[in-house]
Amino acid sequence: MDDLILHERPEVENPALVIGLTGWMDGGHVSTGTLGYLRERLAATRFAQIDPMDFYIFNFPVSSISIPVYLDNGRAVVTPINPMEFAAVFRPHCDIEDGVVQDVHYPDNDFWVAPESNLVLFTGEEPHLRWGSYCDCIYWVCEELGITEAYFVGSVASPVPHTRPPRIRATISDEALRPRMADAGLGFGAYEGPSSITTSLTFHAMDLGIAWHNLVVEVPHYPFLDMPTYPHSILAITETLNGLLNLELDLSDLKEAAVAARGKLDELMEHSEEFRELVAKLEEAYDYAVSDADEELLRRLIDSLDIEGGGDAM
Repeated sequence: MDDLILHERPEVENPALVIGLTGWMDGGHVSTGTLGYLRERLAATRFAQIDPMDFYIFNFPVSSISIPVYLDNGRAVVTPINPMEFAAVFRPHCDIEDGVVQDVHYPDNDFWVAPESNLVLFTGEEPHLRWGSYCDCIYWVCEELGITEAYFVGSVASPVPHTRPPRIRATISDEALRPRMADAGLGFGAYEGPSSITTSLTFHAMDLGIAWHNLVVEVPHYPFLDMPTYPHSILAITETLNGLLNLELDLSDLKEAAVAARGKLDELMEHSEEFRELVAKLEEAYDYAVSDADEELLRRLIDSLDIEGGGDAM
C-alpha cells in the first residue's frame, strides 16, 4: 500500500471506524468538529496517514478561467476575477522565515486510535484525484484491524430553524442496517445529484463485508449570517454516535456551547423583524413536515432576503 504510511499497528480488536472530512459535507464544521471533539475527549493518538501528494490538484491553470458576463437591465456586466486568488485556493501554504523554507502544509489525512473505546478515527480532506486508491487506503486499514462497522458524519444546509432540533438522515450500505438506524431515531432520505467520496465508500463497502453508515445532520441555512461552526448539529451527531457506539461520554460541554450559540441567534432575531418572520416560516415548515416542493420554496425565500446588520453569529 504505497499511499499509506503506517507508523504502528494499534492494539485493538474489531474496532468501529468514524470518519470526518473537510470539503463536500462539512457545513457548520460538523464533520471536522465532531471528529476533533472525539479525538480530544478520547485522547486518540495518530497511527497512520495517507500520503497526500498524488490526491490533490495543487496547480490550477489560471489561464483557462472564464470571465463571467451577465445582463443587468439590458447592460452587460463583467464580473472581475483575480486568477491568482483563484489559483491560491488550490496551492499548499508554506512558511518561510528569513529566506529559509521552514514548512509546506499539505492536506492531512490521518488515522487515529482510541484503544479504551475500541475506536478508530479518520480525519482528512476529500481528495481531488484517484478516489479508488484513496478508498483502498481506508479499506486496507479496515481489513488489517478487523473493522466491519464504519460511520461517516457530515452535514447539509437545510431550511431548518435554529429554534428546532436538527434532524439526522442516514444512508447505508445494506438494507439490513435500516432497523438499527430507525431505532436510533434517524430518518432516511432520497437524493440524486453530485456525489461525495463517502457515497463511493458506502457503495463498495458491502462487497467487503463492512456495515457502512453515513449520518448527515441539518445545519440552518442563513445566508445573511456567518455561521462557520454550528454546535447544535455537532451535538446532535455526537449524541447519536455516543448511543450507537456505547461511548458513554459526558456531553455537557457541547450542550453548553449549543445553548450559547442559540442565545446569540435569538439575540440577533430580536433586532430583526425580517429574521423573526423567516424563523417563524421555517418553524411552521418544520412542525408540519412540509413536502420537498414546499422546502424548495422556503429555500428561495431565504435566498431572497437581504437582512442588514446580521454580522457574525458564531
